Amino acid sequence: MMSKSGPSQQQSFETPFKILKEYQYASTAVTELLHSLETPDPQLIYLYGPSGCGKSALIHHLLPEYLALHPGAEWEQLTASEFAARFALASSNQQIADFQKGLRGLDLLILEDVHSLENRSHTQQELLSTLDDILGQGGRIIVSATKPPGELALFLKKLTNRFHGGICAAIPPPDFQSRQELLEFWAEVEAIPLPKKELTLIAQKKDLSPRELFAVLKQLQTVSRINRQPLDSRFVKQYLQGNLEPPRTSTAKITRAVCREFKTTLAEIRSANRSQQYVLPRQCAMFLSRELTDESLAKIANYFNRKNHSTVIHACRQIQTDLEKSPGLRQQISRIKQQLGVYLL
Repeated sequence: MMSKSGPSQQQSFETPFKILKEYQYASTAVTELLHSLETPDPQLIYLYGPSGCGKSALIHHLLPEYLALHPGAEWEQLTASEFAARFALASSNQQIADFQKGLRGLDLLILEDVHSLENRSHTQQELLSTLDDILGQGGRIIVSATKPPGELALFLKKLTNRFHGGICAAIPPPDFQSRQELLEFWAEVEAIPLPKKELTLIAQKKDLSPRELFAVLKQLQTVSRINRQPLDSRFVKQYLQGNLEPPRTSTAKITRAVCREFKTTLAEIRSANRSQQYVLPRQCAMFLSRELTDESLAKIANYFNRKNHSTVIHACRQIQTDLEKSPGLRQQISRIKQQLGVYLL
C-alpha cells in the first residue's frame, strides 16, 4: 500500500469526529465513492468550505472503511503544495517519469487545498494529466479546496471542468446548534468537565470553525491545569474575553512540546543532524522560542548548540514562509501552542 501520512492526516485520526448536519451531503457522497466495490460513478468528489470546517476530518473519518474494503489498494494523500513541490523537484532532477509513475497508477488520490495551485499553469497541466490517468483506469479522487471550482482564479478550464464533472459538495461553517452539539460531544469524549452552560458560551463564538472549537476546549483544559483554576463560568468568560495571562514558557519547555508533536527526542532536535526529520522540528522550536519568549537570539542558538544566532534568524524566516503555504504545519504549530497553554483567542 502506498500512503502519505502528513500532519493533517495524523490529526484527523486523533481528533474525535462527529457527523453534523452540515456534513450530511458531503458525507454521503464520500461514503458512496469509497464504499463502492465497483468503479463508482462519478469517480471524483470535490469538497469545498472555509479552512477548519472539517473537510480533512471527514475524509479521514471515512478512509479506514475504504482501506478495510480494499486492503490491497494503492492510495496517497497529499496537499496541492506538496504535489507542486514534488513535481518541481522531479523536473529539476530530470525524474518526471518516476514522479508520474508514483501517482498515476493510484487507486485513490486525496488532494487537499487545490486552490494553492492558482496561477501555476505547468503544475495544473501535470495535475490534469494525473487526474485523467487515474480516472481512466477506474480510480477514485477526492479533492478539497476553500472555494468552489468556479471561483478558482487563473486555473486551466479543463481542470475546473474535471472538478465540475464530479460531485461538488460544500461544507458550510456549523451553526449554533451544531457548534453546541460538537462541543458537548468533544467534552464528553475528552473528559473535559465543562457544564452545558459554559459550553454554550463557547458555542456563541460564531466565527469559530470546528477545528478552532476543539482547540478552545483543549486550551481551556491546559490553561486551567497550569493556572490551577476551576473550569467554571468566570474562568471561561475571562478566557473568551482574552483577560487571562498566558503561562510563562521557555525555550526548553517549547522544545519538549515540539518533540512530543513531531515524535522525536530532545537529543536529536539539539544535535547537528541535518536530516529533514530533525530540521523541521528544530526550526519550529526556534521559531516558537523567538515568538513566545523574551530570550535573545544568541541564547536560543546556544540552547540548540549553535554558535551563530543567524541560524535562528534563518529558521524563523523559513517557518514563516512555510506557514503561509502549509495548512498542516499551521495545525502543528497550533497544537504545540495548545500544549503550552499560550495559544489564547
